[in-house]
Amino acid sequence: MTKKVELERILAKPYAVEFVYGETPDEGVVARVAEWPGCMTAGATREEAIAHLDGAMHDWAEARLKAHLAIPEPMAKYSGKVLLRMPRNVHRAAEQRARDEGTSLNTWLTTAIARELGPVTEDRELTSIARQRERTLKRGRALSHKAVWPDRTRATSKAR
Repeated sequence: MTKKVELERILAKPYAVEFVYGETPDEGVVARVAEWPGCMTAGATREEAIAHLDGAMHDWAEARLKAHLAIPEPMAKYSGKVLLRMPRNVHRAAEQRARDEGTSLNTWLTTAIARELGPVTEDRELTSIARQRERTLKRGRALSHKAVWPDRTRATSKAR
């Protein structure tokens, strides 16, 4: 198989694209291929960041092929749904905390998990979720699911 055909085959795979948002809109957005360390672009907006990602993916994969380095396969797809079993007393306590904070149990659990993951993840978005939730609670507003967990759209290289 020629390098060009192999490169096209690699780029046609459904790699996950993640977006990392700055603390403020002025800090912009980074679009990165989750499976490929260092393959990323930035822009003032999400659209601008992703507009340049195809070229970055091409260059990244081409360089790896030329150097005879492995290119990671696409990661498994995550639905965002988890069946969670817990003791009744933990369930009751979590439900009470969510009610006290004026939010749903699902939102409260999602935020608690994101807070626990904190800076261990490479994704600053998880850390900013906890900060956003704290700011919102300080202002005395109840949170909606969308306010706590920003859009984490994953695109494939074919979709761009």
